[in-house]
Amino acid sequence: MVEGLNFVERIYQNMNSKKQECYASFVHNDLTREWTWNDLFEHSNWIRKRLENVERGVVLIFLRGMEEMHASFFGCILSGLIPSFMPCTSAKQDSSIYWKSHDELLRHICPVAIITTIDVSNEMKEAGLDLSKTKIIQVEDMAPCEYLASPDIRSRDEEVLLQHSSGTTGLKKGVVLTSKSVALHAERYSKNIGMSENDSVASWLPLYHDMGLMACMLMPAYCGIPIVQMDPFHWVSKPSEFLRIISKHKATFAWMPNFAFEHYSNLESIFPEKWDLSSIKSIISCSEVCKSDTIRKFVESYQPWGISPNSVQACYAMAEVVFAVTQSDCKHTLNMVCVNPDRLSIGSVVEMVEIGKELVSCGKDIPGIETVVMDHRRVMQDEGVVGEIGVKGDYVFEGYHRMGDLTKSRFEGEVFLTNDVGFKLNGDLYVLGRKDDMIIIQGRNVYAHEVESLLSSINGLKRGRNVVFGVDDERSGSQGMVVVSEKAPDWAGSERDARDEIRSMIESSIGVVPKAIKIVDAGWLSKTSSGKISRKENKRKFLREFIS
Repeated sequence: MVEGLNFVERIYQNMNSKKQECYASFVHNDLTREWTWNDLFEHSNWIRKRLENVERGVVLIFLRGMEEMHASFFGCILSGLIPSFMPCTSAKQDSSIYWKSHDELLRHICPVAIITTIDVSNEMKEAGLDLSKTKIIQVEDMAPCEYLASPDIRSRDEEVLLQHSSGTTGLKKGVVLTSKSVALHAERYSKNIGMSENDSVASWLPLYHDMGLMACMLMPAYCGIPIVQMDPFHWVSKPSEFLRIISKHKATFAWMPNFAFEHYSNLESIFPEKWDLSSIKSIISCSEVCKSDTIRKFVESYQPWGISPNSVQACYAMAEVVFAVTQSDCKHTLNMVCVNPDRLSIGSVVEMVEIGKELVSCGKDIPGIETVVMDHRRVMQDEGVVGEIGVKGDYVFEGYHRMGDLTKSRFEGEVFLTNDVGFKLNGDLYVLGRKDDMIIIQGRNVYAHEVESLLSSINGLKRGRNVVFGVDDERSGSQGMVVVSEKAPDWAGSERDARDEIRSMIESSIGVVPKAIKIVDAGWLSKTSSGKISRKENKRKFLREFIS
């Protein structure tokens, strides 16, 4: 492959040269539908035909069907338009509230077209969204189409897609990526992890986030290797199915967030069957802080299934850099270090200890990227010093869509400031967490995700349904810790006893006493579109319902 080809041109080449080869296997419950590259091309043509005479701009894709999502995306880029996947409402969401919350976003983006279904477009209209100037394409009648017009292959430096953040409140940030940066990243990252034409990628991840979109759709498409795509909602209801399809299709690569590794470790003993997972070369932890206990537990649970210790890896990634920033060495087990937890504030020199906080390396910079660490003054720090992680290199985006001030605030020269805290050691990057998730209690830094992880073992609470955040404490002049935990469906305990256990566990493990602990009913906590508990939104909700 020629490095840095126009991404659109590469996809068009694959459509023509690999016509009858497998593009993807789409898994819907018990049904699997196979698409060749020619199937992808002809269904993309159906979209292209309906985008004729649409001026260049952003096309929002609100779809649930996987085949329609793939065809719509590539139909857009072959038409010279800029696609952006967006989440639809789930069965548990109030559609009117959801769409009203997107009114400002739609006015901000000014999409030239929306690709969706009849039901979803009706939801938008019922919510009062003004779509009078936007072309609406409904995909119910999508079919193969021979459409003969030549694809619109533009400059390598032109925008090729728009990726949005997953926040539940406020205006989502749109990350603008060029055809050149996507192609370069796909080419170099695939080589970095040892991906070849004999490989395949299995995924249950949604396409409106960078891990699912970049690692599990666009990179394999660029490399011309098959995809096995499972419906995300199906995964939630039946996670064992993902292991079955890995085994059936002999998939070699997969990516998952840390919570999924934890989820599988907790469920292994109750799965009805054991599948052969020995085809997996690398299953890569990404999107969240990778935890050492989680990794060990997963490897221990699934080694009898064929997972080797070397196959579980980690990377650090973000949409602003296309996807991967760093990647662990796929030929070796993950590097880990044990550090003093009291020496992890910005500007502190990391202290190695025998007993302390164990951290997992996210690996070294991928080719074309350089990570740096900066203090509060945005001064670059040496290895072994904690600071905000910055990124520079060939794939760093040029800015947020129509958000010039925000873009300017996140750059120091050519370095993009990630808002993540970490340090480098022997070239490896260790990520501690988000700056925004750090609670400063009497001069000590506590990361919210660490406390949340502790609470997962308490009986009577719903596993993984805890949120921790800081609130200003006027009396101490510091911050106080607030804990909100959901009851398990079979809750039969005392809220007072649960609060006492939470308080005792945090005090003995972290050394701080929570300012407030609230036990709430199942379903109270709000999530982002990626399925994570939203710390920011739940803080607002707590202050609104229990303090004001």
